[in-house]
Amino acid sequence: MLGTLAVALVAGGLLAGCGGTSSSVSCSGNNCRATVTGAPVEVSQPDPNQTSRAGRSTTRRPPRNNDGVDFTVNALGAGWADIEDDGTVTRIPQGGTFVEDGSTVRLESSDGRTAVFTFTRR
Repeated sequence: MLGTLAVALVAGGLLAGCGGTSSSVSCSGNNCRATVTGAPVEVSQPDPNQTSRAGRSTTRRPPRNNDGVDFTVNALGAGWADIEDDGTVTRIPQGGTFVEDGSTVRLESSDGRTAVFTFTRR
């Protein structure tokens, strides 16, 4: 776990899903927190001059490489999330981490409907 682990990242666009989807992200310094409700939904790191961001979109953007923290939450379950990053889907267990564009992202919690991620912005 990183010392300056942020409290999750969420922003970017959301895709409509059963029961609706939403995302929000807030940052303090390099530490960010993202809360995702529903799936699929894209999660993006805010610009350095933004402290928070929320958004919705009906379309997915194409995979990107090394352009800031971006990934899509494809599905949520109790204690896990399926993450799509640059075209690859990986199941992350609660407490698990993955690296995205140099930032370590941690799945703090998932109850099957809402997930919270934390990361440290570069």
